[in-house]
Amino acid sequence: LYGPPGCSKTLMARAIATEGNMNFLAVKGPELLSKWLGESERALASLFRRARLASPAVIFFDECDAIASKRGGGGGGGSDRLLSQLLTELDGVTSGGEGGSKSRVVVVGATNRPDVLDPALTRPGRMDRMIYVGLPDENGRKSIFDIGLKGKQCHEDVDVSVLAKDDLSKGYS
Repeated sequence: LYGPPGCSKTLMARAIATEGNMNFLAVKGPELLSKWLGESERALASLFRRARLASPAVIFFDECDAIASKRGGGGGGGSDRLLSQLLTELDGVTSGGEGGSKSRVVVVGATNRPDVLDPALTRPGRMDRMIYVGLPDENGRKSIFDIGLKGKQCHEDVDVSVLAKDDLSKGYS
């Protein structure tokens, strides 16, 4: 999932897990980074192991560009090793991994910078579907207001239709 900040990429990933009756394991990409040699890779392997044990599960990588940016960018060997570990784990998920065909793990990533992702990550068989999640239009903003204000008391002067108008709230999420 990619798009501007605040456009509900995380909420959409949670909805995938909820609608599929799946466990949801969320991690922000930078949380996996460690200054100690091998710790980042170990944490990533542990995350995938937990997902296979909790199957069916959705692993959600928020800010996945932090751990999956293009190799050779001068960021050092640590980020390249972490990306290699991620690619290995993804290959294990698609081939059945240690849980065999019984384990069902879906991997979803979110970023606002799809251009910096390594091509090996976005090749077919890995994270190969790129879905744009944009800012809501006027009707979408009205629905967001309606849901957020449901059951709440508002002053009678508050008109959700006016608040959702493009001239007042265009570009907001």
